[in-house]
Amino acid sequence: MQNKRVLRRWRNGVFEVVRVVVAASVILGLSPFAPALSQNISQLSTPEIEIIVGSRNALDQFCSLSIESIPQGMLAKAEGIAILPNMIKGGFILGVNYGKGVLLVRRPDRTWSPPVMVTMGGGSLGFQAGVQTSDIVLVFATPRSLEGIVNGRKVTLGADASVALGPIGRTANAGTDAALGAEIYSYARSRGLFLGVSLNGADVSVDHAADAMLYGRSVNPADIFSGRGLVFHPEVEQLIEDIDARTRVAAISSETRLISLPGSSLSQPQTVPLVALPSTPVTPSTSAPLVPSTPIPAVPPASVSNPPLVPIPSKP
Repeated sequence: MQNKRVLRRWRNGVFEVVRVVVAASVILGLSPFAPALSQNISQLSTPEIEIIVGSRNALDQFCSLSIESIPQGMLAKAEGIAILPNMIKGGFILGVNYGKGVLLVRRPDRTWSPPVMVTMGGGSLGFQAGVQTSDIVLVFATPRSLEGIVNGRKVTLGADASVALGPIGRTANAGTDAALGAEIYSYARSRGLFLGVSLNGADVSVDHAADAMLYGRSVNPADIFSGRGLVFHPEVEQLIEDIDARTRVAAISSETRLISLPGSSLSQPQTVPLVALPSTPVTPSTSAPLVPSTPIPAVPPASVSNPPLVPIPSKP
């Protein structure tokens, strides 16, 4: 009897160990059932969707600061916006930097296109000491700066298109492109702080493999920007709506910035432009002059004669 009890306890212990090992193998992906489980999880969240969500969060952080933020005028006039969340820096002497993100461009009707997946890398990007990751936003100020990427070519910042550190502050001058002479403005932040990061020499390329994963088929940048025959994930639609809402509000704010408020003074006097009213030319009438139907008889002038003079008697 005692031997049977010992054997039963040993068998139960073995079964418990096997059950724990099988459960752990399923969780860690070591079981034959793990591929199906991981496939279901991948359908819920893919690396491309994570980049889309990360780009939305990064743009929200860039625009949510009350003082140090991307100027509203820059967003209102932007021809394209690239967002690269979690740009990674590696190496000690020559930093190797790499990151993935999205690029959206303006359409002719000033709406925003679906995102194209992009990568950015190169030599040292000048990150500050101690900074290992940062969020990058590129504001494309001119259509020419987007030509290479739209055509699927690699663009080297500083060589193919001039790049400069973007101004910060909600009330910064919106016409900085003329003042600084740059086609692209860069913004970088890490742990809530803006960084002075030089992006000269960095390469921006289209990630064709990521585009195929995001849209379910091989597609070129021109088709993505036009949106022809594409099926969007909900996260993609939310990203487009977020950027459209932020740039639309920025455009309204930049247009109404000089409206006078009670007790405030304007830095520039308001002027009302003169509007020329259209003139209507007057042409001479070619019709016959008006003639009364019944002629009016002429009245002869009455003879007028002065009365005779009467002498006034003098008083005695």
